[in-house]
Amino acid sequence: MPMINYVGGHNREMNDAEIAINDALQAEIAIENVAREELLSRQMRDALLAACDWTQTSDSPLASAKKTAWATYRAALRNLPTADAKWPDHIEITWPTEPS
Repeated sequence: MPMINYVGGHNREMNDAEIAINDALQAEIAIENVAREELLSRQMRDALLAACDWTQTSDSPLASAKKTAWATYRAALRNLPTADAKWPDHIEITWPTEPS
């Protein structure tokens, strides 16, 4: 199927050079989209980690078992980039469940 370009008010078939440029631009956009998704997922993960930093302090009011549960949760968050094949898709990632 030919690639069509809208130029000067008319549709016309793209030549090989234009198709090559378009393909290169689309590849760059795809790489940038993955980088943006990676950044967003890391920011979300880091925010979840920061929100529960208090659970690991020496003066935390949590019992030992709860503190361990939170440590396990935090480790799962840190391991997401290598443990979840859906990384960095922040919507599809299986986010760990926060301890109750």
